[in-house]
Amino acid sequence: LYIIIIPIIIYDIVLIFQSIVKPDITPSIFGIKTFTIISRSMEPTFNIDDVIFVKKYNNINELQKGDIISFRQGGDIITHRIYKIEKNKTEIMFITKGDANNAEDAKIDKSQIVGKVIIIGGVLNTITNYKYTLVGALLAVYLLSCYFEKDDEKKKKGKKKEVENAEEIEVEDKDSLKGI
Repeated sequence: LYIIIIPIIIYDIVLIFQSIVKPDITPSIFGIKTFTIISRSMEPTFNIDDVIFVKKYNNINELQKGDIISFRQGGDIITHRIYKIEKNKTEIMFITKGDANNAEDAKIDKSQIVGKVIIIGGVLNTITNYKYTLVGALLAVYLLSCYFEKDDEKKKKGKKKEVENAEEIEVEDKDSLKGI
């Protein structure tokens, strides 16, 4: 359980730190950003509160019709499927559409694209969303305290063994001196 909880807590701390230092940039780790779905526009592919992982594309030409991308529109980040790609000599424009929407979105250019969805949360949805509840936060604190308590116990046992070994050596030395 620690293998799951501790990396998530570290990941969150790094993201929080990044968002404080650079509030205008979406925080990421290894170029991967996480977002939580807040609307039904992509149902049934995504549901509300699903966590998605988005990675910046290397080359604009690798984005294809049918790919799901996250992009900036005004102050929002939207995640929709590429519905059409319009290319001319100087630029590429993308038209996206939510799976549950009837209408296409406005055209976007490459400067607006945050990245391509690479993973849909799955089990991570449960863990990630649960940690934001009071019970989840308390559980995380409890697990961390248990971890550190066990670590302290190991250190104490190690010191106790060192003392016992030192006492045994001292007793052996006294016994060997008696024979002289």
